[in-house]
Amino acid sequence: MQNTDYAFSVASIRVKESSLFGQTEMEQLMAAPTYSAALFFLSEHGWVIPAERVETNQILRMELLRTWDFLCEIAPDISILYPLILRKDYHNLKAGIKSSLSGYDINTYFLHPSTLSHDLLVEAIAHRQFDLLPEPFASVGEEAYDVLVRTGDGQLADILIDRAALTDILESAKATNNKLIIDLSELFCAAANIKTAIRAARTDKNEDFLQRALSECGTVEKNMLVSEAARGKEPLMAYLATTPYAAAIIAAESLADFEKWFDDAQEALLERTKYEFFGPEPLIAYYYSKEAEIKNVRILLAAKENNIPADKVRKRLRRLYV
Repeated sequence: MQNTDYAFSVASIRVKESSLFGQTEMEQLMAAPTYSAALFFLSEHGWVIPAERVETNQILRMELLRTWDFLCEIAPDISILYPLILRKDYHNLKAGIKSSLSGYDINTYFLHPSTLSHDLLVEAIAHRQFDLLPEPFASVGEEAYDVLVRTGDGQLADILIDRAALTDILESAKATNNKLIIDLSELFCAAANIKTAIRAARTDKNEDFLQRALSECGTVEKNMLVSEAARGKEPLMAYLATTPYAAAIIAAESLADFEKWFDDAQEALLERTKYEFFGPEPLIAYYYSKEAEIKNVRILLAAKENNIPADKVRKRLRRLYV
């Protein structure tokens, strides 16, 4: 049955998609002779460039927030997209706790957009009143805070929050009953587990560490990841070759290559939405495609600031939806 509730939203998205950067725009941006020229190009294409002191992070953050605000305006129920941004909430929880205990402003490293109010997070962390937060944020926040205060073990605190994030993302995705959201969340969780397992294999972490660090997901077996990673890199790679993520093996030597593999795999999942006219799928695709565009712009602006040759930059650019 077609979901006509999204007819207006999809029509709005189709108009917006025409402004997404394709390969032509990326080449033009790459050809800009200076950082300032690159900013002028972005401004001409509708990006908001502050008149005062320009910071790349600020420009990119504003563009992503504009995208999310637009989706909030047109979506019949924006909560169906929450699994897409939950990872930012858990990042904020982790960053806020660490900033608080290190003497920094709690919201120094917060990301946007998020499902939790930043003010609520600040209040909960500042007064150690984690029960102000919904579950599972309340429980894992209290536990991670306690670990840091008692032991100073930042790695263990990270593990606790990261595993809770992956579990929550998958459960929230399944609750939407939307196949694309479930598939994207499964890919995200599997990739996070694989990345952790690869790092653990390189640093000789034992099975106890891996059991605590990895979450359950449907396309890679946690116990196999644990046992093979504990044996070392070669057994782990042999197991990954039997999973849907065999292509990740080629990218496993470099974190940057692995992140690019993940982003490209994510974009490939979105291609099936190009001919969808009902339901939330085009909104999902637009948000992820805008994230990929922003990542590419980040790479290109960094290249302009650091005089990195174009041929090296092209290898890092993400696959685009358009």
